[in-house]
Amino acid sequence: MTTKILRPTESFGKIIKFFHLISSLVGADVADENYRVNIITITLIICIVAYFIFTGTTVASVFSENWTYLLEASCMVGSVLQGITKLISAFAFAKEICGIRIELENLYREYEVKGDDYAEALNKSCERVWQVIKMVGQVYFVAGGGIILITIVLIFASNEKVFLMHFMIPGIDVDTQVGYLMTLTLHTMCFLFGAFGLFAGDLFFLIFLGQPMLFLDLLVLKVKSLNEAAAENSSNAERLLIEIIEWHQYYTDYNLRCNRIFYYINSMQIVTSGISIICTLYIILLGDWPGAYLYILVAFGGLYLYCIMGTKIQTCNTAFCEELWNINFYDLEVKNQKMIIPILMKAQNPSEIKVGGFLPLSVQTALQITKTIYGIFTMMLRFLEENQ
Repeated sequence: MTTKILRPTESFGKIIKFFHLISSLVGADVADENYRVNIITITLIICIVAYFIFTGTTVASVFSENWTYLLEASCMVGSVLQGITKLISAFAFAKEICGIRIELENLYREYEVKGDDYAEALNKSCERVWQVIKMVGQVYFVAGGGIILITIVLIFASNEKVFLMHFMIPGIDVDTQVGYLMTLTLHTMCFLFGAFGLFAGDLFFLIFLGQPMLFLDLLVLKVKSLNEAAAENSSNAERLLIEIIEWHQYYTDYNLRCNRIFYYINSMQIVTSGISIICTLYIILLGDWPGAYLYILVAFGGLYLYCIMGTKIQTCNTAFCEELWNINFYDLEVKNQKMIIPILMKAQNPSEIKVGGFLPLSVQTALQITKTIYGIFTMMLRFLEENQ
């Protein structure tokens, strides 16, 4: 029995359907042109507002007795701020997100019929995106599921009241069975909304910023066709060269649009991930929150996921420029040789994805942040040793 091979449009369609599914779970499927704010969206917003209000009141009431509770409560604040930034960006750029989604679907339809090489490049791109999505999904599943599982085990194994998150509902007595269950239910709702919301935000980041690698693969095929046509003195050489020039312009424009959409998301992701890691490390040293060991996995994963994708874009920009240099200029007519010069100059100064408008989104930036976190962590150790 032969296995049915999916066409590139079908493979990409599966990715988009999965994106629609996860986004709809948090009421933010803005990639759908028929999207409307619904009851799930309103519930999500209520959970976010309740989280901040109740966390603030809880910290204010406990701070005088235990100031470290502020750090414990601050661990998840970073993730909540990331989720809010992704949600606001999704609403603010809803038309652009939907437009890019349709644009990519049309691109897959256009190029899958141009030959086996193009179809292979499209399928390879879908496979790359799926692999990263599965990896990120596994991190969220292991960390989120693990935190919930640890909480459930401690509820039954401990005589003390165990909570999933770090806030109490004013006026609700957690020492009563009903009050404890109400608080735990709200914690679970906020936690699940947060986990799926962060995953949904990461999905459209991965899908959109996973495409420049596809654009590079298609450029390689375009340059190959041009060189073959130029070597044969074909009349199609000029048309193929114009296609490459337009393709580079499209690639540059696509990166600029993505940079605009993800500007605030990237900045918030990197800054809050660093702060969350520092707070979580301190809580691990104090041993006050069992879920901290898994939560720090999410914090580090979020930091390096975005920075690795930024580095991929940088590498892609360099490879794009190098591939343009692979055009056999000596086989082109003089007027066509002159046409390629401005594009080569432009390709040597590509647009980069920035954090806060000045730091490049790259692994180097992540390593600098990690080095800073390590320095702060050693200071924490000394502080605790002096107090003991």
